[in-house]
Amino acid sequence: MSQGIVCASPSLTITPYVTDSHTFSLPRETVTKQNIYDENTGAIKYVQETPRFEKENFNLNYGISAQINIPLGKSPKLCHEASAVNIEAQKLLIKKTKMEISLYRLEMCAKQAKLGVTFKPNTPSAVTCEDVVVTVPPGQVIPHTHKLKQ
Repeated sequence: MSQGIVCASPSLTITPYVTDSHTFSLPRETVTKQNIYDENTGAIKYVQETPRFEKENFNLNYGISAQINIPLGKSPKLCHEASAVNIEAQKLLIKKTKMEISLYRLEMCAKQAKLGVTFKPNTPSAVTCEDVVVTVPPGQVIPHTHKLKQ
């Protein structure tokens, strides 16, 4: 993976599972009461009690789910190539940035040296410019004197 490039590759996913359930009724009743009516008057003659045999249900299920993914076509190869190119571009960008930092350090240290300003030797800041050498640019004549023979 490189800067958001995600390449699909073959994969196998295995997922075990267990499910459990328990069902029951509340409130627990052992008897169902039912009114029995007189057909002529409609009055309750008596109450019939019917025994109830409530059951609790328990279920336990278990198993394994497996899934295999295989990418098809040329896209995996192209994706890996794109990722490799992107990583190489990142490496080049890092080299470019390091070079720009070095050139900026060289420029600043040279300007200060030409002005006669340098860091005190053997200090943490002196390390910044310790490998910078200021010389006379080509084609420039430095002030000098000659002795003439009389």
